Amino acid sequence: MQQDKHARRPWYKEPWPWLLALGPVAVVIAGVYTFKLAADTDDALVVDDYYKAGKEINLQLKRDEKAAALGLEAQALFAPDLRTVRLMVKGSAPTLALPDALTLRLLHPTLSERDATVIAHRIAPGVYESPVKIAAAEHWYVRLEDPAAGWRIQGEWKPKAGPVAHLDPMLPASDAKR
Repeated sequence: MQQDKHARRPWYKEPWPWLLALGPVAVVIAGVYTFKLAADTDDALVVDDYYKAGKEINLQLKRDEKAAALGLEAQALFAPDLRTVRLMVKGSAPTLALPDALTLRLLHPTLSERDATVIAHRIAPGVYESPVKIAAAEHWYVRLEDPAAGWRIQGEWKPKAGPVAHLDPMLPASDAKR
């Protein structure tokens, strides 16, 4: 009687079925992880009341127009440790009277929980300073407003490019051409 050189082993002791099943198992694990991540993460970019948000855009544009009429511009200088900010504000309108305090908003592009709002107090004519507490990030939107919300100037700040953010009225492209 001739014996087989290779005795038949059960399928689960062979390496090939396990190797072939490894791909689909990895996909299932990745799918479960992605579903959990999507279910647990809040999408802060979605606005519930689209109509109201659309109406507010016109109010924001009026604030930009007022800042442009006053000739407002500013520089925000951040300390290397990101604990203080100094604002240098100037305007070209002769009737411009800057308030004793200004509101500075640091807005993270995607994570609203990282946003920060501080009140900067005047330390000299046109110079304001405030302690600030922000997390390290690659990019920030910086907005400076008067307390009465009559005007606003804004800009972008990339900390790796330097400690200074330039702020000015952001008018729509059609207004900027006039």
